[in-house]
Amino acid sequence: MIERPQFFNLVNMDEEVLTVVQEPKVKPENKITPKILEEKQVIVHCSIPCEFGMCVRIWKTTFLVTEDGTKVPLLFWEGISLAPEWTPVFHKGIFHFTLIFGGLPSGCEVFSMKEIIPEPGGFEVHDIRRNRTDVYHVMI
Repeated sequence: MIERPQFFNLVNMDEEVLTVVQEPKVKPENKITPKILEEKQVIVHCSIPCEFGMCVRIWKTTFLVTEDGTKVPLLFWEGISLAPEWTPVFHKGIFHFTLIFGGLPSGCEVFSMKEIIPEPGGFEVHDIRRNRTDVYHVMI
């Protein structure tokens, strides 16, 4: 049975009321242990040779794929349209865009980037060596 705290009122000569509170004799059964969650992301800066008038796009079904087959999803893209839209290229040379993926598993040392789409011509970059920053530059 839990004892209720006792309250005492003490009155001094100036008629001020002081309240003394006793701590309850209850001890928590479970300890609260803080968890540290670390947000991880992988940034891939992509370059692709292009011709004037060419169009490019990325599919949401683009993944980083680890050696054991784990698929890490695409979270965000910058500088390129998401299918079914197209990004027109108005220059000859190299077109640049950036993809941001979820975090790779801690034991991953080598991975691939694969655009898994229902038509030929999806982007694929194999044997990307993991680095400590998880920021990469690839040529497609």
